Parts: sequence; C-alpha cells; structure tokens
Amino acid sequence: MNIKNTALIGLALPLLAGCGQVVGAFVPPQTVSNPGNLTGATLSTASAMRIQTVVGDIQYDTSAALPPQSFADIKYPDDVPFGIRPRAVSLKVAFSKAAVVGPCVAPDTFTVTLKTFSASLWNSGDKAGAATLSGAPNLTVKATRTGVGAGGTTYSLAANSVSVSANAATTDRAIDILTTGGQNDASASAQISADSDALAGCHLSFTLGDSSVTLSNFK
Repeated sequence: MNIKNTALIGLALPLLAGCGQVVGAFVPPQTVSNPGNLTGATLSTASAMRIQTVVGDIQYDTSAALPPQSFADIKYPDDVPFGIRPRAVSLKVAFSKAAVVGPCVAPDTFTVTLKTFSASLWNSGDKAGAATLSGAPNLTVKATRTGVGAGGTTYSLAANSVSVSANAATTDRAIDILTTGGQNDASASAQISADSDALAGCHLSFTLGDSSVTLSNFK
C-alpha cells in the first residue's frame, strides 16, 4: 500500500515548500489498490435470509477471518512531498460473484439491492476506535446462476461497484490508524434485500472484486 508521487509542478514546486496548503492543491488524487485486504474477501450473512422482501446483513472482518488477515502500518507520509496530508478519502469496491447455501430452492436468477454499505479500519484490538466510511448506494445487482457444487449454488454478477466517502475528520483518523499502532484490521458490511422469496432460509454471500481507496484534497 505504498503511495507514489506524481509529477507536481516541476521547477516551481520548491518555491511552494513553505506553504503546505498551496502545495497540496497541486497534488492529484492518489489511488491505492486492495486497501485492508478487501479484494477477494467474502461477505456472508451471519443468519439465514428472512422474508420481508428477503432481507439480511452481510459482513467480513479481517480479525475474524481464518487465518486472520490483519495488515501492517504503511510508511506515510514518506512518499508524499512536504508531509502534506489528504483530507478526503473514498473507497470503491466491486462485487464479483455470489453464492447461496442452505435448504432453500435457489432460483436461476434474482436481483439483490445493496441498501447500505460501510467499511471500517482500526488498530488491531481497538475496534472501538475505528474510522468508518458509510453510505446508502441502493445498488441493484442481477445474479445469474452459474453452477451447483459443495459450496452451494454459485452466481455471476453484472459488473457493479459501490463507493463510500469520508470527511476530513474520518480521513485524519484513518491515516493515524494506518501509520501508528502496528497491525491493523478492517471490516466491510452491507444491508441487502432480494426480490426472490425462494431465498428465505438460506445464507447468501458475496465475493468482492477489485477494491481501491483514493486519497485527495491534500493540505
């Protein structure tokens, strides 16, 4: 998760070194892939889906994964000029595939809506001090059955992603977590509803595809 510089203003940049806010205005957004080891993670329902237009909550937590997927601090701001910090952050996560497990008769296709999505980051052992990004994307995704096996009925998903953003205070907290305290953990969760009552009583899981975080508004 190294953050790499891009060219700033060439010869004019040294003249701005004493003005962090001015320099920050010339730093383009910086994108980091696979924040918190989220790419490839599986968000699963903790309990069976229930009828109310079939709703449930899916979640993933690096500290509860087997084996745990905790990750180390990053060296920041070594790769950013003059120690300027981002004051805004956005997380983008793609949903790549789904699986249905349980006693229900899995349908050939169904549509699921991700009503809310949130992601949290904390120093390992201090979940109460987490920085959390959350939003209500209301993203609708169509799932199409691709096979049946020991892991349940699998589904492909149309290419869809969600994005959530943080304000300056949450961004500051996230940077502090990533640069102090050693090991870190992250979680992702969503509230979902599906349009097929046939899913009631089963567990539904989603595997995340590409994930990235973009830092911006450097000051």
